[in-house]
Amino acid sequence: MNQQQMPFVEALEDYKEEHYVPFHTPGHKIGGGAHPILQSWMGPALSYDLGVMYALDDLHEPEGALKEAQELTAQLYGAEHCWFSINGTTALIEAMIMGIVSPDETIIIPREAHRSVVSGLVLSGAKPVYMNCEFDERWGIPLGVTLEDAVETMDAHPEAKAILLVYPNYYGVGVDIKNIVKEAHKRNLVVLVDEAHGPHLPFVEALPIEAIEAGADLVAQSTHKSLGSLTQTSWLLGQGNRFQYRRITQIHQMLQSTSPNYIFLASLDMARHQLAMEGTNLVNRTVSLSLRLRRELSSIAGISVMCGEDVDRPNYDVTKVLIDAKELGITGVNFEKRLRAHHIEVELVQAHHVLVLITIGDTEESIMNLVKAVQAISDEICSESSLLNHMGGQIVDRTKIIQSASVLPTPVVRMTPREALYKNRRTCSLKTALHRICGETIAYYPPGIPCVAVGEEITESVLQYIQQRRALGYVPNGAADMSLETIQVVEE
Repeated sequence: MNQQQMPFVEALEDYKEEHYVPFHTPGHKIGGGAHPILQSWMGPALSYDLGVMYALDDLHEPEGALKEAQELTAQLYGAEHCWFSINGTTALIEAMIMGIVSPDETIIIPREAHRSVVSGLVLSGAKPVYMNCEFDERWGIPLGVTLEDAVETMDAHPEAKAILLVYPNYYGVGVDIKNIVKEAHKRNLVVLVDEAHGPHLPFVEALPIEAIEAGADLVAQSTHKSLGSLTQTSWLLGQGNRFQYRRITQIHQMLQSTSPNYIFLASLDMARHQLAMEGTNLVNRTVSLSLRLRRELSSIAGISVMCGEDVDRPNYDVTKVLIDAKELGITGVNFEKRLRAHHIEVELVQAHHVLVLITIGDTEESIMNLVKAVQAISDEICSESSLLNHMGGQIVDRTKIIQSASVLPTPVVRMTPREALYKNRRTCSLKTALHRICGETIAYYPPGIPCVAVGEEITESVLQYIQQRRALGYVPNGAADMSLETIQVVEE
């Protein structure tokens, strides 16, 4: 196969050159009927927004150019199969779970999994077993599961059919994936990996090993997160004989729109081509920019930058940069507000830190804009502190933040998520919800990890976590009552 080609992009361009008169969807008819603002925004790209054309292949049963584009992607990553997604990695995680585990079968998962895993449990009817995940108190982040804890959980649940891993996590921290995969395969478990934040990993040796190379069976990647495809696009990679290819394909069809956006699909073909042609150079430059940013930030008073050695994790992606302002005495929420005043948008806010992602789209200019903003914030706070000391005033202790607000509660599963979802539910006060079975899945974005999922017991630690998050100004996702004065519970 020729990685220099872009089969789906070329087919789309060839079709457009034929100048067919459209009597099919979409209604804007290659842009003519679209709102003038949409025409202005999209420009020439709007004419590529076509309905499902048999001449251009079908996402659900690809036979031509789209099939070739997927095969090229599989080849690039050393996989055997690839499925494109225009419904994001969310749909792919759901497809992996539904494609492997059936109702009442057991799957082992980490608590730090994205809420799409809970959706996959609801759709599949599978029973979750949670692994213990380590947490770093200093930095306020999850570190994932250790090899020992993964093996202990697998041995305690020989009935399990699959294990799902998050690799690397939002903060770039990776588990010992190679050995966990090896131990899982010894026990005939299928290994599913949420590698949403890792599609750039295989192109530079300095970055952690990719999940496919580590031997995982099915791996979902968010190409839009660190590469050049459009938001909402992802791909699923597969290898080996531990899953049924046709079953994954059929479930993938169920979870994708029957009107896939061809521009989205073309952007995936372009992203793969860009990696094949320039991947090593682009990702090397990204790593270099990340390292420079880390050096510059580390020289600023009151600022700390986490590295892999700080959390004793060799599998660490340096392009995820955690900027900690604990020594300045400000919370992550306050840090983010100050950065926004300097026109800087960050990816995630937690405890005393913010997280920024450095990708192939960054430049020296973007990096230095961030450095200047952080420097200005540090200077401002240090000046405030110096003035207060000079005037004999009392410095406000901004570090009085409850660190456990970052520690996820240990889940207590009382029903499968699917069983609980279809039970009758009622609303009760959060204050009286202790020990009830939760009827909704509540998470805080980012990173979108549930603090309690449907079917789980509302424990003391869940209530404390919600109260602490609320005190810090975070807004919940998934709750019927966004104030969380009340919560949905299962009628028992």
